[in-house]
Amino acid sequence: MANPKTALELMQARYEAYVQGDIDFIKKTHDPKTAKGINWKDAEEWSKNSLWFGLEIIETIRGTQFDTDGIVEFKAFYKDKISGKEFIHHERSYFVKKGRHWYYKGWLPID
Repeated sequence: MANPKTALELMQARYEAYVQGDIDFIKKTHDPKTAKGINWKDAEEWSKNSLWFGLEIIETIRGTQFDTDGIVEFKAFYKDKISGKEFIHHERSYFVKKGRHWYYKGWLPID
């Protein structure tokens, strides 16, 4: 997706990037202020060593095309290709909009 218009669209595009192993998209859509210290090699290995089953959106707060920030709570279902174990990645993602572009800023605690 060239330029997601909402936080939810970016969340969905980032999930698809993990499915496809497109870590460049993940890097490009991560807020540079919070990207320091991320091990991109580990992120790429996790992406490519997982068989992705789907994305469930639980809640969105703000994040419309008229907002400057937003939260998307989701569950991503996947199986580790090496161990064969199935997992659920449950996260509340925080997004910020800078200019016309949305960025993943980080995660928030789940209540």
